[in-house]
Amino acid sequence: MARRLIPAALAAVVWALPAQASLRVCNNTHMLVNFAIGYNAGERFATEGWWTMTPGSCSTPWRGALPGRYVYLYATDIDDVDVLAGKVSMCVNRTKFKIYGVNDCWRRGLLAVNFVEIDAGGSADWTTFLNDARK
Repeated sequence: MARRLIPAALAAVVWALPAQASLRVCNNTHMLVNFAIGYNAGERFATEGWWTMTPGSCSTPWRGALPGRYVYLYATDIDDVDVLAGKVSMCVNRTKFKIYGVNDCWRRGLLAVNFVEIDAGGSADWTTFLNDARK
Protein backbone atom coordinates (compact mmCIF):
# COMPACT_ATOMS: atom_id res chain seq x y z
CA MET A 1 0.00 0.00 0.00
CA ALA A 2 2.78 2.44 0.87
CA ARG A 3 4.47 1.82 -2.50
CA ARG A 4 1.37 3.04 -4.34
CA LEU A 5 1.24 6.25 -2.33
CA ILE A 6 4.79 7.31 -3.16
CA PRO A 7 4.29 7.36 -6.97
CA ALA A 8 0.90 9.04 -6.55
CA ALA A 9 2.44 11.72 -4.35
CA LEU A 10 5.25 12.29 -6.83
CA ALA A 11 2.72 12.56 -9.66
CA ALA A 12 0.81 15.20 -7.72
CA VAL A 13 4.00 17.22 -7.23
CA VAL A 14 4.95 16.98 -10.92
CA TRP A 15 1.47 18.04 -12.08
CA ALA A 16 1.55 20.99 -9.68
CA LEU A 17 4.73 22.47 -11.18
CA PRO A 18 4.16 25.51 -13.42
CA ALA A 19 4.65 25.09 -17.17
CA GLN A 20 8.00 26.16 -18.58
CA ALA A 21 7.64 29.46 -20.47
CA SER A 22 9.27 29.67 -23.89
CA LEU A 23 9.01 30.53 -27.57
CA ARG A 24 8.71 27.36 -29.61
CA VAL A 25 8.76 27.13 -33.42
CA CYS A 26 7.59 23.96 -35.19
CA ASN A 27 8.34 23.02 -38.79
CA ASN A 28 5.25 21.52 -40.43
CA THR A 29 6.75 21.97 -43.90
CA HIS A 30 8.36 19.30 -46.06
CA MET A 31 11.72 21.08 -46.17
CA LEU A 32 14.68 21.98 -44.03
CA VAL A 33 14.07 25.45 -42.57
CA ASN A 34 16.43 28.05 -41.09
CA PHE A 35 14.87 30.73 -38.90
CA ALA A 36 15.72 33.80 -36.87
CA ILE A 37 13.86 35.63 -34.11
CA GLY A 38 13.54 39.29 -33.21
CA TYR A 39 12.45 40.84 -29.92
CA ASN A 40 12.43 44.00 -27.85
CA ALA A 41 15.70 44.05 -25.90
CA GLY A 42 14.99 47.13 -23.81
CA GLU A 43 16.13 50.34 -25.49
CA ARG A 44 16.41 48.66 -28.90
CA PHE A 45 15.42 45.55 -30.78
CA ALA A 46 17.60 42.48 -31.12
CA THR A 47 17.67 39.65 -33.65
CA GLU A 48 19.20 36.20 -33.26
CA GLY A 49 19.69 33.26 -35.61
CA TRP A 50 20.05 30.81 -37.12
CA TRP A 51 18.21 27.75 -35.90
CA THR A 52 17.74 24.86 -38.31
CA MET A 53 14.77 22.51 -38.22
CA THR A 54 14.11 19.35 -40.15
CA PRO A 55 10.54 18.65 -41.36
CA GLY A 56 8.26 17.71 -38.48
CA SER A 57 10.59 19.01 -35.76
CA CYS A 58 10.37 21.89 -33.26
CA SER A 59 12.96 24.23 -31.81
CA THR A 60 12.95 26.44 -28.72
CA PRO A 61 15.00 29.58 -29.45
CA TRP A 62 13.78 31.42 -26.35
CA ARG A 63 13.56 29.85 -22.90
CA GLY A 64 11.79 31.73 -20.16
CA ALA A 65 9.01 34.32 -20.32
CA LEU A 66 8.77 36.10 -23.65
CA PRO A 67 10.51 39.49 -23.71
CA GLY A 68 7.33 41.35 -24.63
CA ARG A 69 3.92 41.13 -26.25
CA TYR A 70 5.41 40.93 -29.75
CA VAL A 71 8.03 38.55 -31.08
CA TYR A 72 9.30 38.49 -34.65
CA LEU A 73 10.10 35.56 -36.89
CA TYR A 74 11.79 35.13 -40.25
CA ALA A 75 12.41 31.81 -42.00
CA THR A 76 14.08 30.60 -45.20
CA ASP A 77 14.61 27.25 -46.86
CA ILE A 78 18.10 25.90 -47.58
CA ASP A 79 18.14 27.71 -50.94
CA ASP A 80 17.66 31.04 -49.09
CA VAL A 81 14.07 31.41 -50.36
CA ASP A 82 11.69 33.03 -47.89
CA VAL A 83 9.43 30.53 -46.12
CA LEU A 84 8.04 33.14 -43.75
CA ALA A 85 8.47 36.85 -44.36
CA GLY A 86 6.50 39.82 -43.10
CA LYS A 87 6.68 43.61 -43.08
CA VAL A 88 8.99 44.46 -40.16
CA SER A 89 12.53 45.15 -41.39
CA MET A 90 15.30 43.87 -39.13
CA CYS A 91 18.94 42.88 -39.56
CA VAL A 92 20.34 39.38 -40.00
CA ASN A 93 23.72 37.95 -40.90
CA ARG A 94 24.51 35.00 -43.15
CA THR A 95 26.17 33.10 -40.27
CA LYS A 96 25.03 32.59 -36.66
CA PHE A 97 24.38 35.98 -35.10
CA LYS A 98 23.02 38.14 -32.30
CA ILE A 99 22.49 41.72 -33.45
CA TYR A 100 21.31 44.76 -31.51
CA GLY A 101 19.50 47.46 -33.46
CA VAL A 102 17.45 47.28 -36.64
CA ASN A 103 18.66 50.39 -38.47
CA ASP A 104 21.33 50.80 -41.14
CA CYS A 105 21.77 47.06 -41.66
CA TRP A 106 23.72 47.38 -44.89
CA ARG A 107 26.06 50.03 -43.41
CA ARG A 108 26.96 47.52 -40.72
CA GLY A 109 27.60 44.77 -43.28
CA LEU A 110 24.32 43.00 -42.50
CA LEU A 111 21.23 42.04 -44.49
CA ALA A 112 17.82 43.67 -43.97
CA VAL A 113 14.95 41.17 -44.17
CA ASN A 114 11.26 41.41 -43.31
CA PHE A 115 10.16 39.59 -40.18
CA VAL A 116 6.59 38.58 -39.34
CA GLU A 117 5.24 40.24 -36.22
CA ILE A 118 3.59 37.75 -33.87
CA ASP A 119 1.21 39.12 -31.25
CA ALA A 120 1.56 36.74 -28.32
CA GLY A 121 -1.03 38.77 -26.41
CA GLY A 122 1.17 39.09 -23.35
CA SER A 123 1.48 35.31 -22.95
CA ALA A 124 4.70 34.10 -21.35
CA ASP A 125 4.68 31.05 -23.62
CA TRP A 126 4.03 30.76 -27.38
CA THR A 127 4.26 28.12 -30.13
CA THR A 128 4.25 28.98 -33.83
CA PHE A 129 3.86 26.46 -36.65
CA LEU A 130 5.47 26.92 -40.07
CA ASN A 131 3.33 25.35 -42.80
CA ASP A 132 3.83 24.66 -46.49
CA ALA A 133 2.41 27.28 -48.80
CA ARG A 134 1.43 24.50 -51.20
CA LYS A 135 -2.24 23.58 -51.55
